[in-house]
Amino acid sequence: MQYHQPPWIPAHLTTGESDSFAAFTLEERLPAILDNLANYADARTDQALQQLAAEIREGEITPLPPVIFGLLDQVIKPYTGQHWADMPFLTVELYFYARILLAFGYTATTPVDPFRPLKDTVSLQAIESLTPMTDYCGPDCDITGLLRWSMTGNTADLSQQVIADTSQISLLVDESNAAERLLTSGMHRIDFVFDNAGIDILADLLLICRISKYCSRIIAHVRPYPMFVSDVTMTDLEYLIAELTTSSIPMSRQLGEDITQLLRQNRLVLRTSPVLGLPVCFCEDKTLTRETFENTELVIFKGDLNYRYFVGDRHWLHTAEKRYFFEHFGRPTICLRTLKSEVLVGLPTDIATRTLHLQPDWLTSGRYGIIQVFAGNP
Repeated sequence: MQYHQPPWIPAHLTTGESDSFAAFTLEERLPAILDNLANYADARTDQALQQLAAEIREGEITPLPPVIFGLLDQVIKPYTGQHWADMPFLTVELYFYARILLAFGYTATTPVDPFRPLKDTVSLQAIESLTPMTDYCGPDCDITGLLRWSMTGNTADLSQQVIADTSQISLLVDESNAAERLLTSGMHRIDFVFDNAGIDILADLLLICRISKYCSRIIAHVRPYPMFVSDVTMTDLEYLIAELTTSSIPMSRQLGEDITQLLRQNRLVLRTSPVLGLPVCFCEDKTLTRETFENTELVIFKGDLNYRYFVGDRHWLHTAEKRYFFEHFGRPTICLRTLKSEVLVGLPTDIATRTLHLQPDWLTSGRYGIIQVFAGNP
């Protein structure tokens, strides 16, 4: 099969581009997140948050302390003294959340999480949502249905100003049949990169239970520190599993018991991945990809942010060919996502044409979803 390699690698998205979602994020979304956090801040923290808000508008990038956020301080160092709009979009976002944690007193020995109350609440709500369900995700459960549930669950992103109704999600790309063929092909290792707390990760755990029948081991990756409001850390994941196992809701308790059993058998391994706190692209850095995913046979990237980590937070044409990314990443990939950023690749021409008639914010509203497979012969 012949394909056309992009004649150039497009530029990174930046917050300095007027009328872009990145610029809107810098001007509107990030200040709104700071306003919401004021409810959880003491006087000293509130002052630091106000200073951060002022810096976003008119200040300069200041250094981060070393070590606390891995190598992020080294990434930020070249931008010191410049304006926020001078950094690539993903770098701006990671820097923003690191600054929030510092405002709340985050250190290597005191890893505070200002987003924890919100995440705990949505996790408990997710557990309660299983109350009316009578059929557990057994060995005959429909994998395609679980893939779609996992995709729609990705609307649960607390960094968004408006969260879309899951019942109104339109599936823009549906390659669930190809995804199911991969998941049931009998693999030794599958890696799953998690996204949000709440119903998002709950649906992922159900999917993991189902596909574990076909896979010897599943490695699940989480963020190294609290970020993007609802992104899952190891503490969040351990809390959710503990709540599931002690739940009075039969389906929730069964899920908790099954996940615990997979953990005890070492068939499910939970891993904090420091690289998920850096502005990287797995398709551009083969060494990083090899170190993170080792000899895995398939990676599932869940959510909008992880999609950006996969293909790169760049001005890609929406019709950029999937095979390019598959060959640069070096292993099959499944992406489950509702669209909340301007990065999208691999659209067939007919679907790309259809998007011309959608609402102007179709890429960022969270109302459209994709189940997308990047593989040699999906």
